[in-house]
Amino acid sequence: MEVEDGARNKIASEGPPIKIPDGSSSPQMTRAITPSKSSDVLPQITPAIIPTVVPTAIVREVLTEGNYRYWRTCIKQYLVGQGLYEVCRMSYKHPHEGKEPEAYYEWKKKNAVALHAIQISCSREMLSQIMGIKHANEAWDFLKRYTKPTVYFDEPFSGLEEQPPLADPSTGNGDDFSQYEKLWQALYSGSWKDIELFISSNENAVRAKISPTGLTPLHIAAGAGHIKIVANLVEKLSAEDLKEKEHVQGYTALAWAASDGITEIAQCMIKKNSTLANISDKDKILPVVIASSLGKREMTRFLYSHTRSEELAPEKGTNGATLLSYCIASKFLDLALDIIEKHPRLAVQEKKPALVLAALDILITSVNPDHASDRVQVNVDDDTAQDDRNKTGKVLCQLMLGLSYPLELLGIKNIRQKKLRNAQATKLLQLICTELQSLKTDMIVGYRVHQAVIQAVKQGNVEFVTGMIKSIPELEWNDDINNRNIFFIAILNRQEEIFSLLHGLTSVKKKKITSVGDRFGNNMLHLAAMLAPPDKLEGISGAALQMQRELQWYQEVESIVPPICKDTRNSDGKKPSEVFSEQHADLVKEGEKWMKEIANSSTFVSALIVTIMFAAAFTIPGGNNDKGAPIFLENKLFMVFLVSDSISLFSATTSVLMFLGILTSQYAEVKFLTRLPTKLIIGLSTLFVSIAAMMIAFCAALAILLKESSTKVVMIPIILLACVPVMLFALLQFPLLVNIFISTYGPGIFDRKIERWY
Repeated sequence: MEVEDGARNKIASEGPPIKIPDGSSSPQMTRAITPSKSSDVLPQITPAIIPTVVPTAIVREVLTEGNYRYWRTCIKQYLVGQGLYEVCRMSYKHPHEGKEPEAYYEWKKKNAVALHAIQISCSREMLSQIMGIKHANEAWDFLKRYTKPTVYFDEPFSGLEEQPPLADPSTGNGDDFSQYEKLWQALYSGSWKDIELFISSNENAVRAKISPTGLTPLHIAAGAGHIKIVANLVEKLSAEDLKEKEHVQGYTALAWAASDGITEIAQCMIKKNSTLANISDKDKILPVVIASSLGKREMTRFLYSHTRSEELAPEKGTNGATLLSYCIASKFLDLALDIIEKHPRLAVQEKKPALVLAALDILITSVNPDHASDRVQVNVDDDTAQDDRNKTGKVLCQLMLGLSYPLELLGIKNIRQKKLRNAQATKLLQLICTELQSLKTDMIVGYRVHQAVIQAVKQGNVEFVTGMIKSIPELEWNDDINNRNIFFIAILNRQEEIFSLLHGLTSVKKKKITSVGDRFGNNMLHLAAMLAPPDKLEGISGAALQMQRELQWYQEVESIVPPICKDTRNSDGKKPSEVFSEQHADLVKEGEKWMKEIANSSTFVSALIVTIMFAAAFTIPGGNNDKGAPIFLENKLFMVFLVSDSISLFSATTSVLMFLGILTSQYAEVKFLTRLPTKLIIGLSTLFVSIAAMMIAFCAALAILLKESSTKVVMIPIILLACVPVMLFALLQFPLLVNIFISTYGPGIFDRKIERWY
């Protein structure tokens, strides 16, 4: 249930107070769409990589592959302010030079200024795409079609924005709405006693339109979130009265409630009139689409179960495809799966596949297990029977809720939900691919499916990429605007799972893919030589290990490309090795600094241990007898002391030597691959052994001295305390040691034994 403590005064908190003025003006009710919970918010969608952008005099950021919307907002305002936006519209037809020479000259001047503004606001890559275009409107349209992000949603419903009060067309401007002032105040405050008193003196008020915008008392009560008030009003209204619409967007009271997400309000209305869920507004939008667009989980499920299936069919409009898109983006996978199983053609409805595919891509790669309240199954044939649950059913529900807490604590419930979502997402992908197979190649290009695949590559979505290419083989050879295929993009974004798919292709295809270059003359090795995206480096601890990972990528790509690629120069005249050295110069310095800091601090600790353990070897516990032999020579604990002391001394000495080797090493790029990490592994390992052996020697010496003493009971807590330093070192440094060892001597991040997949 999505009713919150503040829902009953939702309008009061989200908009200005409702005031009933005199007859010269009219009451207004401001609706602000502010999600009440994090789970009600649609996922933010951002490109995987945003190239470096610089400000200009016109826009804050030049146009790149991923910032079209922000760029368009800035440049459009500039063009409008300069009176140039008209010549950028495709519908604009320039005057004929012979018939209207003056108008033609004026257009030519505006066109040149507008085209220049667009050109200087583009990055180098975008500018190269429109260099041959002479008309501003053609350049504007080209950038809109080819640079707009793959993931986008329909324009927001204007009905969800603030609207000024309009006059009631059915009654005219002369109606006096001030007579309903007390009713407004009672509806707003939720006082049923005052509402009932007003209605008893004016029977028609319960169904009257009491504002210039056509709001009825039911609209106001539903918008205010007063569940009991709505239920009481519904009892006094007929089924036909519930179909009344306000004048701004043609919303029924149910559509008004759908945007608030309070399911109980919708339930009492549907119980009175089961056809309300099938009544659209003036823009032909159904209530279930409104609820899904705002991420209202329970409201969407409820309205969907009461919406006729034929209302979502492709031939009935775009409601079905839009609902499918929002359900996928909001992770209502069971609903999305049910929709596409009933209406498969929604996947290829005009202008919708790119939206559906992109939302599915986001879903598979960013399933959030934190939504423990997510429902993983829905009964689409459910009705209002849930209102008639008996006491036994409530008890069972509470019992199941109590049992779910231990499961959530152990993470079992979240794991199950995540696996189920991925299974549903995979099935959705299969159904969509089945429909896309029926399209012609030119139609697929028009639907921008290849851009959805490129976006999936950037996010490392193997299931999506392989599924789409198996269904539509042409996608394997599609390039982005920089003439880079999916494997080029995988290298640039450091997606090793996508890149490993290259090993599952035939030798002919592999050679064809690895031998090409992009628009800037870069081959695969040039891209591997470029610095990885920041988000990929941040997941690796330490600059030295980041440098090691970059070298591993470079060597892996180097082993698969033709030998000639190693000496090929790009458009800047640089070889791959030169690009690598240039872009990784700062990372080499950071890696050197990181390793030296660890070596300095560890050398001090190791040297201290060497000094202590060397001295302890000649100041043995109990001293020596007259012959110079240790008094406790025959004691087993004494032998434990000697062995532990020796191990600690030798380990600490080895550690010191290794860290000194790190401090005096040559920090060339290739040294970060194995030599420097190996020294660090040996140094940290021997330091850990020396600390552990030192604590054992200390405990053994203490046990020898207190063995015959009456205070030997203190040995147990002392030994336990001696374990604390060893445990702290293990917790703080051991994970780093494990990461270095796996990164250096582990199986690697690339799968060269991948089976033939295509």
